[in-house]
Amino acid sequence: MFMAALGGERETVGDAIFGALSDRLICIKEAFKGRPRAIISLNLFNGFRLLCDKASNPQDLKVQVETLAFKHLGNEITQQRVDGVTEAFLELVQQNVPQLPPGSINAWQKMLTYTGSCCRYISATYTDRLKIIKALSRSSALCPFGDESVTRSFAGMCTFSSEVIGQQIEGWMEELLGVFTDARQWRKCSKQAVPECELLAISMISKAKDIQFEKFKPVMLAALRSLLPKTWSMSHETAWEWLWATISHNLNESTQKARAFKSYNAQLFASLKEEQLDIFRNDLYTDFFAKCAASQDIFKQSQTRLHYIADRVLQSSYEMFHTPKDEMVDDLSGLGLRHVGYGVPIELFAPFTDSCVAVVKDLVARISKPQRVLGPRCSALPSCELNREERDVPEHMMVEGFRWSIGLVARLLMRIITEGSTAVMQAIYQDSAKLLRHALQEAPRDGLRPVVYYMEHLLQDPDEDQMISRAFVSFVQFKNPGIIVHPILIFVPR
Repeated sequence: MFMAALGGERETVGDAIFGALSDRLICIKEAFKGRPRAIISLNLFNGFRLLCDKASNPQDLKVQVETLAFKHLGNEITQQRVDGVTEAFLELVQQNVPQLPPGSINAWQKMLTYTGSCCRYISATYTDRLKIIKALSRSSALCPFGDESVTRSFAGMCTFSSEVIGQQIEGWMEELLGVFTDARQWRKCSKQAVPECELLAISMISKAKDIQFEKFKPVMLAALRSLLPKTWSMSHETAWEWLWATISHNLNESTQKARAFKSYNAQLFASLKEEQLDIFRNDLYTDFFAKCAASQDIFKQSQTRLHYIADRVLQSSYEMFHTPKDEMVDDLSGLGLRHVGYGVPIELFAPFTDSCVAVVKDLVARISKPQRVLGPRCSALPSCELNREERDVPEHMMVEGFRWSIGLVARLLMRIITEGSTAVMQAIYQDSAKLLRHALQEAPRDGLRPVVYYMEHLLQDPDEDQMISRAFVSFVQFKNPGIIVHPILIFVPR
C-alpha cells in the first residue's frame, strides 16, 4: 500500500523516506553527504522493506537487524536519533496511506524501536573490540617483511598456515591476500568495508565459481597467532573473529551481486546502439544541469568534450566488471587526481550519478524485449535488493547492474579526490607559486606522490592518442616563459 501510494517505484519510495529522515534529523543529511541520492534512496528502501519481509520470522529478523547494526558501527546512535527516525517514517506512512490496516503503526513503531536499540547495543558492546583491532593492527609484527623473511609476513604466514592444515590457497584467497598483504589494512577495510569488498568481489568471481569464505578464518587466525605469540589472547581471538565475520559477510553479499550483475551489464552495453548512445550523451547533461545548475560552471567544455565524458562514464561502468582490478584502480586514481587539479567538488558526484542512472533506466525501457542471458541464477542476488519478480526481468537487472557499478565508481573517485586534496594539490589548483613552495616544504616525502601522479597525466594523457598531452603542447605553443618555468613544471621533471 505504501509503495502504491507513492507511485509504485522503489526509487520514489526510497527518496521519500530519505527526504522525511533528512528533514527531521540534520545528522542524516550530513552522514550521506556526497553520496548519490539514487543509491541512498535504493538502500533505504531495501532496508525498510527487508525489515518488513523478515518480521514474520523472529530469527531471520534478528540476523538482519544485527547485520544492519554492524553496517552502522562507528556512527553515533542515540535514543533521540532513533526516536527521530521512527517518528519521521511513521509520519510519512500516515500521510501517504490514509487507510492503514489496524495495528500497522504500532507494529512499525515496535520494529524500528527494536532495530534502533540493537544498533545502540552493538555500538556500545563492540567498541572494545575495535580498540583491540586498532592497537594490534599497528603492531610492527604485522608489517610486511622482505623476501628473506616471507613467512614472517601476514600473507606469507597465511600461505604457510594453509599448507600446514592441509588445504590449498585458492585463487580467491590469493586475491584476498593480494589486497591484505599487511594485516594493518584489515582495519582500513573495516572502515570502508562496502566499496573495498565490492571491488575485491569483482576480482574474486573470476578466480572461482564457488567461494567458501569460512575456509579463510582458520588460516587467518593461525597466521596471527604465529606472528603475535606473546600478545595474543582470547580477547584478540574474539575481536578478529568478529572482524572477519563482518568482512566475509560483506564479501559474500558483494560476490553474489557481482555474479548476478556482470552478465546483464555486458548485455546492456551490447544492446546500446549509436542512437541510444546519442540520447545518453544529450539527456545526461539536460537532466544533470536541471538538478544542479551550478555544475554548468564546471562543464564549460565543447560539446565534443562533453560527449567524450559521457562515453567515459559508460565505459567505466563496463570496465568495472571486465577490467583487471589493479588496472581499473590505477585508471580511477589518475582520473580522481585530475579532478583534484580541476577543482571539481565531490558534492557534484551525487546528482551526476543520479542523472546517469535515470537516463540509462529510460534507455533500457526503450530497448525492445531484452533476451535472458546465460549466467548465474538471478536468485543468487541477496533478497534485500530485488524481489523475485524483479530478479526475473532482464530490464531490472540491467538497470540495477549499471546502478551498482557506476555507484562504486563514484564512491571510489570521491575517496580518491578527498585523500588527494593535499596542500600541494590545492596550491596547484589556486595557481600560487608561494603556496606551492610552502606546501612542498611542509609536505612529507610520500605526500608528494599525488603531485607526481597528477603531473604524469598533465605531461602524458592516457586518454589521448598522442604521446604528449595537449595541455603540455599548449604550454609550449603559448611561448610564455612565465608559464614554462612555473615551479610545478620544474619540480616534477627533477
